[in-house]
Amino acid sequence: EHTRLVAVTAASNAIGTKPDVRAISDRAHAVGAITYVDGVHATSHGPIDVAALGADFYAFSTYKLFGPHTGAVIADPARLQELKPAKLVPSPNAVPDCFERGTPPFELLAGVTAAIDWVAGLSAAPGRRRERLLAALSAVEEHLGTLLEHALTGLASIPGVRMLGQARRRTSTISFVIEGHRPSEVAQRLAALDIAVWDGDNYAYELMHRFGLGDSGGAIRASIVLYNNRDDVDRLLEGVAEIAQSSPR
Repeated sequence: EHTRLVAVTAASNAIGTKPDVRAISDRAHAVGAITYVDGVHATSHGPIDVAALGADFYAFSTYKLFGPHTGAVIADPARLQELKPAKLVPSPNAVPDCFERGTPPFELLAGVTAAIDWVAGLSAAPGRRRERLLAALSAVEEHLGTLLEHALTGLASIPGVRMLGQARRRTSTISFVIEGHRPSEVAQRLAALDIAVWDGDNYAYELMHRFGLGDSGGAIRASIVLYNNRDDVDRLLEGVAEIAQSSPR
């Protein structure tokens, strides 16, 4: 009952798992705590309803949505009124200006606008930009879900491949290891096949140690995004199968 703030991710950037944020928020609120949700990884994978998550604060970065490296925090207006940020005396006292000190990065904001316009333009749905953006993200979510299912089924059929995280409730980000092969070796061999993946802990140091992978190079992370197709997934599966059947290098 002494908890004041609960921070939780909407989706793990390392393994793709999506925790039940609503349940976590409800339990936090039951003891008077507030919730701060890291939505950086989740935001590009489908429409997000911050109110439905029960989040008091939701942070994300627009580079995950094909924009520049900047970000935003979406907050319950009532919560913002409660906060008293450290600021210079001449700075505005009213919300939200009291949280935005100095000159805004106008060039980055222009990039954010362009990125949102581009994503909204992926949908032929009628309506204002908000409606078109939600329709586009819903279509992206469906597209990624189909490719993810194909990838998970394919990886599960390859002997020696161990996938990390939940089979369900996840984004289209897949982390795995191949028995007998270091992740760095796998990444290099896939790169030689023009297949781009990451290897390592992806800054999830504690998580990789919980999986027993902290001292062995972490895992391979393959991310499926909106411009990928089934052929891309098939190429990944073929490359992984080839490596799994070979001797380590």
